[in-house]
Amino acid sequence: MSGLKRLCMVVFVLACAFSLASLALTWFGPWTKEASVLFNLEPYTVAVLASLAVSALGLLVLLGRALFARRTVRTVEIATVDGGVISVTRDAIAAQASHIVEADGTCTASRVRVDAKARGHIRVHVRVLPHETVDVVVKGAELHEELIDGLAAVCGDKVEDVSLEFVEPESVTLAGGEDEAEGGAAAKEPAVKEAKEPVAPARKQDATTSEITVSMSAPREPEKEA
Repeated sequence: MSGLKRLCMVVFVLACAFSLASLALTWFGPWTKEASVLFNLEPYTVAVLASLAVSALGLLVLLGRALFARRTVRTVEIATVDGGVISVTRDAIAAQASHIVEADGTCTASRVRVDAKARGHIRVHVRVLPHETVDVVVKGAELHEELIDGLAAVCGDKVEDVSLEFVEPESVTLAGGEDEAEGGAAAKEPAVKEAKEPVAPARKQDATTSEITVSMSAPREPEKEA
Protein backbone atom coordinates (compact mmCIF):
# COMPACT_ATOMS: atom_id res chain seq x y z
CA MET A 1 0.00 0.00 0.00
CA SER A 2 1.40 3.36 -1.02
CA GLY A 3 1.63 6.38 1.27
CA LEU A 4 -1.31 8.16 -0.37
CA LYS A 5 -3.59 5.15 -0.05
CA ARG A 6 -2.61 4.70 3.57
CA LEU A 7 -3.35 8.37 4.28
CA CYS A 8 -6.77 8.17 2.61
CA MET A 9 -7.61 5.05 4.59
CA VAL A 10 -6.67 6.71 7.88
CA VAL A 11 -8.73 9.82 7.07
CA PHE A 12 -11.71 7.66 6.08
CA VAL A 13 -11.58 5.62 9.28
CA LEU A 14 -11.28 8.71 11.49
CA ALA A 15 -14.12 10.46 9.68
CA CYS A 16 -16.38 7.42 10.05
CA ALA A 17 -15.55 7.07 13.74
CA PHE A 18 -16.14 10.77 14.48
CA SER A 19 -19.44 11.00 12.59
CA LEU A 20 -20.73 7.79 14.09
CA ALA A 21 -19.79 8.82 17.63
CA SER A 22 -21.27 12.34 17.26
CA LEU A 23 -24.63 10.98 16.10
CA ALA A 24 -24.76 8.02 18.46
CA LEU A 25 -24.10 10.14 21.55
CA THR A 26 -27.30 12.11 20.88
CA TRP A 27 -29.33 8.90 21.29
CA PHE A 28 -27.37 6.71 23.68
CA GLY A 29 -25.28 7.30 26.79
CA PRO A 30 -25.31 9.65 29.77
CA TRP A 31 -24.35 12.71 27.69
CA THR A 32 -27.24 12.84 25.22
CA LYS A 33 -28.23 16.39 26.18
CA GLU A 34 -24.67 17.70 25.99
CA ALA A 35 -24.13 15.99 22.61
CA SER A 36 -27.34 17.53 21.27
CA VAL A 37 -26.36 21.00 22.50
CA LEU A 38 -23.06 20.75 20.62
CA PHE A 39 -24.95 20.81 17.32
CA ASN A 40 -25.94 24.41 18.07
CA LEU A 41 -22.29 25.33 17.54
CA GLU A 42 -21.57 26.03 13.89
CA PRO A 43 -17.93 24.73 13.84
CA TYR A 44 -19.03 21.43 15.39
CA THR A 45 -21.89 21.05 12.89
CA VAL A 46 -19.54 21.77 9.95
CA ALA A 47 -17.05 19.20 11.26
CA VAL A 48 -19.78 16.53 11.54
CA LEU A 49 -21.08 17.29 8.04
CA ALA A 50 -17.54 17.14 6.60
CA SER A 51 -16.97 13.79 8.32
CA LEU A 52 -20.23 12.46 6.91
CA ALA A 53 -19.23 13.61 3.42
CA VAL A 54 -15.83 11.91 3.67
CA SER A 55 -17.48 8.73 4.96
CA ALA A 56 -20.00 8.69 2.11
CA LEU A 57 -17.27 9.28 -0.49
CA GLY A 58 -15.12 6.50 0.97
CA LEU A 59 -18.03 4.07 0.93
CA LEU A 60 -18.70 4.87 -2.74
CA VAL A 61 -15.05 4.24 -3.58
CA LEU A 62 -15.10 0.89 -1.77
CA LEU A 63 -18.31 -0.09 -3.55
CA GLY A 64 -16.84 0.84 -6.94
CA ARG A 65 -13.70 -1.19 -6.29
CA ALA A 66 -15.79 -4.18 -5.21
CA LEU A 67 -17.89 -4.02 -8.39
CA PHE A 68 -15.31 -3.10 -11.02
CA ALA A 69 -11.98 -4.31 -9.63
CA ARG A 70 -9.97 -6.49 -12.00
CA ARG A 71 -9.96 -10.14 -11.10
CA THR A 72 -6.57 -11.34 -9.91
CA VAL A 73 -5.06 -13.83 -12.34
CA ARG A 74 -3.50 -16.77 -10.52
CA THR A 75 -2.52 -18.89 -13.51
CA VAL A 76 -1.48 -18.04 -17.05
CA GLU A 77 -2.25 -20.23 -20.05
CA ILE A 78 0.97 -20.99 -21.90
CA ALA A 79 -0.11 -23.41 -24.60
CA THR A 80 -2.83 -25.86 -25.62
CA VAL A 81 -2.04 -29.48 -26.48
CA ASP A 82 -4.67 -31.89 -27.85
CA GLY A 83 -7.48 -29.83 -26.45
CA GLY A 84 -5.81 -29.50 -23.02
CA VAL A 85 -4.38 -26.36 -21.51
CA ILE A 86 -0.86 -25.94 -20.14
CA SER A 87 -0.73 -23.17 -17.53
CA VAL A 88 1.76 -21.82 -15.03
CA THR A 89 1.13 -19.92 -11.83
CA ARG A 90 2.38 -16.44 -11.09
CA ASP A 91 4.27 -17.79 -8.07
CA ALA A 92 6.18 -20.18 -10.34
CA ILE A 93 7.15 -17.32 -12.66
CA ALA A 94 8.31 -15.22 -9.69
CA ALA A 95 10.32 -18.15 -8.29
CA GLN A 96 12.01 -18.70 -11.66
CA ALA A 97 12.98 -15.02 -11.84
CA SER A 98 14.37 -15.14 -8.29
CA HIS A 99 16.50 -18.21 -9.06
CA ILE A 100 17.94 -16.56 -12.17
CA VAL A 101 18.90 -13.37 -10.32
CA GLU A 102 20.45 -15.25 -7.38
CA ALA A 103 22.24 -17.90 -9.49
CA ASP A 104 25.75 -16.40 -9.28
CA GLY A 105 25.45 -15.35 -5.62
CA THR A 106 26.23 -11.66 -6.18
CA CYS A 107 22.62 -10.40 -6.01
CA THR A 108 19.35 -11.16 -4.28
CA ALA A 109 15.85 -10.68 -5.65
CA SER A 110 14.31 -8.73 -2.80
CA ARG A 111 10.92 -8.49 -4.51
CA VAL A 112 9.43 -9.90 -7.71
CA ARG A 113 6.13 -8.62 -9.12
CA VAL A 114 4.37 -10.49 -11.92
CA ASP A 115 1.56 -8.83 -13.87
CA ALA A 116 -0.24 -11.18 -16.21
CA LYS A 117 -3.47 -11.74 -18.05
CA ALA A 118 -5.26 -15.05 -18.27
CA ARG A 119 -4.00 -15.75 -21.79
CA GLY A 120 -0.52 -14.27 -21.72
CA HIS A 121 1.06 -10.80 -21.79
CA ILE A 122 3.33 -11.39 -18.80
CA ARG A 123 5.25 -8.51 -17.29
CA VAL A 124 7.92 -9.14 -14.66
CA HIS A 125 9.47 -6.51 -12.41
CA VAL A 126 12.42 -7.53 -10.22
CA ARG A 127 13.97 -5.48 -7.43
CA VAL A 128 17.64 -6.48 -7.23
CA LEU A 129 19.75 -6.13 -4.08
CA PRO A 130 23.49 -6.55 -4.85
CA HIS A 131 25.70 -8.09 -2.16
CA GLU A 132 28.86 -6.38 -3.38
CA THR A 133 29.99 -3.55 -5.63
CA VAL A 134 28.64 -4.04 -9.15
CA ASP A 135 28.48 -2.09 -12.38
CA VAL A 136 24.76 -1.48 -12.86
CA VAL A 137 25.01 -1.08 -16.64
CA VAL A 138 26.90 -4.33 -17.23
CA LYS A 139 25.17 -6.38 -14.54
CA GLY A 140 21.74 -5.09 -15.52
CA ALA A 141 22.24 -6.08 -19.15
CA GLU A 142 23.44 -9.54 -18.12
CA LEU A 143 20.51 -10.13 -15.77
CA HIS A 144 18.01 -8.85 -18.34
CA GLU A 145 19.29 -11.27 -20.99
CA GLU A 146 19.34 -14.17 -18.51
CA LEU A 147 15.80 -13.39 -17.37
CA ILE A 148 14.50 -13.26 -20.94
CA ASP A 149 16.08 -16.66 -21.73
CA GLY A 150 15.16 -18.25 -18.40
CA LEU A 151 11.55 -17.08 -18.35
CA ALA A 152 11.11 -18.22 -21.95
CA ALA A 153 11.72 -21.77 -20.74
CA VAL A 154 8.75 -21.43 -18.37
CA CYS A 155 6.41 -19.03 -20.17
CA GLY A 156 7.34 -19.52 -23.81
CA ASP A 157 6.75 -16.41 -25.90
CA LYS A 158 4.25 -14.91 -23.45
CA VAL A 159 6.82 -12.66 -21.74
CA GLU A 160 6.10 -9.13 -22.85
CA ASP A 161 8.36 -7.04 -20.62
CA VAL A 162 11.12 -7.54 -18.03
CA SER A 163 12.28 -4.62 -15.89
CA LEU A 164 14.98 -4.41 -13.22
CA GLU A 165 15.33 -2.05 -10.28
CA PHE A 166 18.61 -1.91 -8.35
CA VAL A 167 18.34 -0.87 -4.71
CA GLU A 168 21.02 0.10 -2.17
CA PRO A 169 22.82 2.71 -4.33
CA GLU A 170 25.81 2.80 -1.97
CA SER A 171 26.89 -0.59 -3.32
CA VAL A 172 26.87 0.54 -6.95
CA THR A 173 30.11 1.45 -8.72
CA LEU A 174 30.18 3.85 -11.66
CA ALA A 175 32.04 2.81 -14.78
CA GLY A 176 35.73 3.73 -14.59
CA GLY A 177 35.88 3.93 -10.82
CA GLU A 178 37.84 0.69 -10.54
CA ASP A 179 40.35 1.81 -13.19
CA GLU A 180 41.07 5.00 -11.29
CA ALA A 181 41.51 3.04 -8.07
CA GLU A 182 43.93 0.62 -9.77
CA GLY A 183 45.87 3.54 -11.30
CA GLY A 184 46.19 5.18 -7.90
CA ALA A 185 47.39 1.94 -6.33
CA ALA A 186 49.94 1.43 -9.12
CA ALA A 187 51.24 4.98 -8.64
CA LYS A 188 51.66 4.41 -4.91
CA GLU A 189 53.64 1.16 -5.27
CA PRO A 190 56.79 2.72 -6.91
CA ALA A 191 56.82 5.50 -4.31
CA VAL A 192 56.71 2.93 -1.52
CA LYS A 193 59.53 0.93 -3.11
CA GLU A 194 61.68 4.05 -3.54
CA ALA A 195 61.10 4.97 0.09
CA LYS A 196 62.18 1.52 1.24
CA GLU A 197 65.28 1.16 -0.95
CA PRO A 198 67.59 3.69 0.87
CA VAL A 199 67.01 1.92 4.19
CA ALA A 200 68.43 -1.41 3.05
CA PRO A 201 72.04 -0.20 2.23
CA ALA A 202 72.31 1.55 5.58
CA ARG A 203 71.55 -1.69 7.38
CA LYS A 204 74.12 -3.49 5.25
CA GLN A 205 76.82 -0.95 6.12
CA ASP A 206 76.12 -1.36 9.84
CA ALA A 207 76.38 -5.09 9.46
CA THR A 208 79.66 -4.76 7.53
CA THR A 209 81.15 -2.38 10.10
CA SER A 210 80.33 -4.72 12.95
CA GLU A 211 81.98 -7.58 11.08
CA ILE A 212 85.18 -5.51 10.56
CA THR A 213 85.33 -4.67 14.27
CA VAL A 214 85.11 -8.32 15.24
CA SER A 215 87.80 -9.36 12.73
CA MET A 216 90.23 -6.65 13.95
CA SER A 217 89.94 -7.71 17.56
CA ALA A 218 90.56 -11.37 16.76
CA PRO A 219 94.36 -11.17 16.05
CA ARG A 220 95.13 -9.46 19.42
CA GLU A 221 94.49 -12.58 21.50
CA PRO A 222 97.74 -14.42 20.48
CA GLU A 223 99.89 -11.36 21.40
CA LYS A 224 98.48 -11.28 24.95
CA GLU A 225 99.24 -14.96 25.42
CA ALA A 226 102.80 -14.48 24.23
